[in-house]
Amino acid sequence: MPAVPSLQSYNPIVVGFVEGKGVVHIPLQAARDEYGQLPSDYGLLPSAGGRRARKALNLPLGLAITDLLRKGKSLPEIVMKFYERWGRDYFADFRVRIEGLHRQSDPWTLGRVVEENGALLAESLERDVPTYLDADGLVSYSTLRSIPPDRLLSKAKDILEKKRRNPAHQGERERIEEAIAFLDARLLLGELSRILGGEVSCWGEDRLVAHADEIARIIWELSRHLPLAGADRLSCVRGHGVEVEFAPRNASFLALGKAVGDCTADKLFRQVDRDVENIYWTVFSWFLDQNYQILRVYSDGQFVMKAHILPLLAVDRNVGKVFLAMDAIETTPVFREDTHVGHPDLLEKKEYIFARMVEEVRRIARTMGVEHVYAERFSNTRWVRQELERFPEVYLHIGNIQKIDELEDVFELSKRVCAAANRERPSSIFMELQMKNTFLLPGAATVRGVKVFAVLAGDASLGIPMKRVFGV
Repeated sequence: MPAVPSLQSYNPIVVGFVEGKGVVHIPLQAARDEYGQLPSDYGLLPSAGGRRARKALNLPLGLAITDLLRKGKSLPEIVMKFYERWGRDYFADFRVRIEGLHRQSDPWTLGRVVEENGALLAESLERDVPTYLDADGLVSYSTLRSIPPDRLLSKAKDILEKKRRNPAHQGERERIEEAIAFLDARLLLGELSRILGGEVSCWGEDRLVAHADEIARIIWELSRHLPLAGADRLSCVRGHGVEVEFAPRNASFLALGKAVGDCTADKLFRQVDRDVENIYWTVFSWFLDQNYQILRVYSDGQFVMKAHILPLLAVDRNVGKVFLAMDAIETTPVFREDTHVGHPDLLEKKEYIFARMVEEVRRIARTMGVEHVYAERFSNTRWVRQELERFPEVYLHIGNIQKIDELEDVFELSKRVCAAANRERPSSIFMELQMKNTFLLPGAATVRGVKVFAVLAGDASLGIPMKRVFGV
């Protein structure tokens, strides 16, 4: 692995929006010093005592998002409705079909499938669980009635799974399997009902659009337990070959860094590479940015890698041209060669899995009408860095790489989210973009702030000619 700067010297430029100042591009340590807040002020840590107090960015927003998720609030709908009012017309301004970056499932097709199966879904949801299980003699009615309603399904499943493992119940195995499948379906139906607003036979279009990919996944999983029509028409991960999905905006989004073991884990000790600066604070601004997507990559149903993508502008003489940026590619510990849990069978297929992931990103770019895809060449995984070195190069000055709307949209949305959670109104919002970070990969950037990226699609026409980069 290339040498990573010490935590004391790690000080990349971060993007921010500050009330009363507007857009700021400043070093991370300056942002922390001026705009950060102490976790101890919010009761998240004890007072510093003898240790050095360390400020964190985006604290009010992080607490607000966490609060709302715990309460079961539909944050994807809040985000979607905000951006509808925000009024940016990507097609008029940039000839970009931005909806191609928001979901993989077609809401119209999904709506028809939900409608076609509405009666069956509602009937299955209404079936009384204690009566069903007691009729089969698998769990007594009195036992089931003693379980709190919010734990009934999970507790009943635990009881049945213990019976399935017990040789004394071998003769009941088929009925136990059917009952567990019934409970799995009910758990999925409950999840679907919550997303759709309480009823599976009567739903709002906004909810369907905001949660399209999640609903498609649930319908597909339900089709393994119920005879649902049209499930094969849905786009979702099915557990075969290399597949991708957009990470849903729920609690799992905040835990992706922990699952991968990268620098966006919620705790430093959960990182595989603990000498890399932890930037969990940026996950909350990513969460609210509708156009910042994290692709979860699967191999035969196993989560192995994530890729961060978003549209950025390459600005030249005040004219910006859109490219799709792959801002980070990180692999799970089992998909790395330098961990004790690396999986040989997966690693044998790493070039194929990587190539399929790149093709999916190219497909997304084509759907959006974006010609160029440029990738950050740093990764937490050596073999990924080696794969990226195989692609043509493009040179961009980090000062000429801009977010569309910078962070003004995310800042305005963060105020609404904090208000909804009755949390302190934020006065700033910050985000790290690896494409603007010159501290990650030795040799990737010059002293003049010019950085090299991999060209995954299109060409290097948005970049700086090499003779200007090297002064020849």
